[in-house]
Amino acid sequence: MVTGKGAPTLGEGVQAFQLEQRARGVSPHTARAQTGDLGKLLDHAARARWDTWEVSPRTLRGFALELGDRGLDPASQARILSTVRGFFKWLWETRRVASNPASGLRNPKQPKRLPAFLTEGESQALLDLPPPIDFPSARLACLLELLYASGLRVSELVGLNFQDVLAEQRTLRVMGKGRKERMVPYHVQAAAVLQTYLGFRAAFLEARTLPPSPAIFLNQRGGRLTPTSVRTLLHRALESAAVRSRVSPHALRHSFATHLLNRGMDLRAIQELLGHASLSTTQRYTHLGLEELARTYEKAHPRAKLSKPSS
Repeated sequence: MVTGKGAPTLGEGVQAFQLEQRARGVSPHTARAQTGDLGKLLDHAARARWDTWEVSPRTLRGFALELGDRGLDPASQARILSTVRGFFKWLWETRRVASNPASGLRNPKQPKRLPAFLTEGESQALLDLPPPIDFPSARLACLLELLYASGLRVSELVGLNFQDVLAEQRTLRVMGKGRKERMVPYHVQAAAVLQTYLGFRAAFLEARTLPPSPAIFLNQRGGRLTPTSVRTLLHRALESAAVRSRVSPHALRHSFATHLLNRGMDLRAIQELLGHASLSTTQRYTHLGLEELARTYEKAHPRAKLSKPSS
């Protein structure tokens, strides 16, 4: 640690760092947050009587422990430590210090939050919409039904093209995270809602004289619907159905998984349907075929037996 008269102070280093951050064009919000975070570091340094750029990793771990002792929540601690790591990395990259003492500084463990999901009753209230009368209402019904029927991520849903819908098998070909493809079945009720939507979709394109599109879900201009638009539509639907409004489209994915699990579906099969990254671990022990998945799905999904296609 550098000590003695003339040694550069920690406060001087913080000032130089903030000047460079402003020159780089960081937002005012980020600048204020960094000032508050590094101010806590300076306060701790004053109490611990160290005030130079050169500091040991052990001393910084003491600062991290103090944040927890002060009762700060893990998210706040993580944000402060992220700023501190950025500051000392900058000191090291600009050769103000010989080594980076914050490189091994770890965030506190974050509490595991249970994902939000709807009850089966709330899901039914959300999905039991009046019969569609136009393209927007048919699209909304199809979006909601397929999200709950398949457990897709919103990005996966809006990314569907016609070639991804295997209507005879009632199966969706989904390109998930990491460009991993999986096959996901959907039930009879969802198939009927999808067919109704596609009829309104075709009439919409014809009436607007819009060019054909491979995308299943379109916006009002004939382009592919975005995840942001789906979130807006879902929030409106939740309000209309008098269901809790503070849930995201992802909550339907969690509801899908939770309800299937509650009704006895094997967890490994649910992981297969969701395309979770942890599936690779499960596949070392077992791999469920598509036919078995489809049979288990039909038996377990709450809406799979609500109606049968008319002959």
